[in-house]
Order: sequence, then C-alpha cells, then structure tokens
Amino acid sequence: MSDKVTSAVNQQERLSMHQEKISPKYIVGLVDGEGYFSVSVDRRKYPTYTTREVNMVFGIDIKESDGKILKEVQQYFKCGNLNRKLDKRENFCNQTMYQVRSHQHINGIIIPFFKKYPFRFPSRQRKFKYFVEIGDIVKDKKHLKSEGFKKVKELIKKMRQ
Repeated sequence: MSDKVTSAVNQQERLSMHQEKISPKYIVGLVDGEGYFSVSVDRRKYPTYTTREVNMVFGIDIKESDGKILKEVQQYFKCGNLNRKLDKRENFCNQTMYQVRSHQHINGIIIPFFKKYPFRFPSRQRKFKYFVEIGDIVKDKKHLKSEGFKKVKELIKKMRQ
C-alpha cells in the first residue's frame, strides 16, 4: 500500500471521527415535530391485593428511510430502544421508532434534558408539564396509593386535551 493510499484512509477516519454530533436544539426540534409523551395506567384487583401500574413512554416515530437519525438520538441519550414498525396500508410507509420506557431513564435523563432545553410549541410544553408531574408521582411511588393513582389519571386526561 502506498503512502498516498494510507494517507487517504487516515484522512477518512479523521473525518468520520469529527462528524458533527447531534445537537440538543436539533433533538428538541425533532421531538417538537415528531415526538410524543404517552402515559397509560393499569389497575388490577386480586383477592388479596391491587396492583397499580403507570406506563410512561417518550418516543419519536419517523419514516424508516430517515430512521438513521434516531440511532444518533439513542446514542445521545444512551438509553431507549429502536424498533421497526411495518405498515402495509396503501400510501403509508414503514417507520423507525425510538422509545424510552424505563421510569429510571425517563426521570433521570429525558425529563432533565427537556427541562434544560424547552420545547418551542406551547402544546408540547403543556403535555411535557403533565408528563413531568406524572414522573414525579411515579418516582415518589405515590401512584401505588389510590389518591396518587387517581391524580395520574387526571393528569393523563389533561395531557390529551
């Protein structure tokens, strides 16, 4: 291998190492347009006890052909999963989905990020505010009691308005 070829390979490696990383502002814009905060509850009664679950999801769904950017988002946050959603309906396309479902990651990474880098759309700001309130209730395990669980359900209704 000549020195010129080796030099070209080294230059390519340096370029790929110095590619611009995804910025917080880009992530906020992406989530403002394509992201979501979702919360659902599940209550089950058994003869001797009742379970109360709160399922929180932060996600971004985009066209599969643009899905590479979600890998960068996942690498930025260092949490969450990427999945593929197949859609066989006419005039619809497959999607790549990035989702964070872990309460620990939502409360420890996602919520602090969006508190530091707020949304531009008022509707997204409002939904996020309720999402944060629900996250606090879950973090403090208040959802395990009837009153806390009821409060979560009220906040979910407000998120959907």
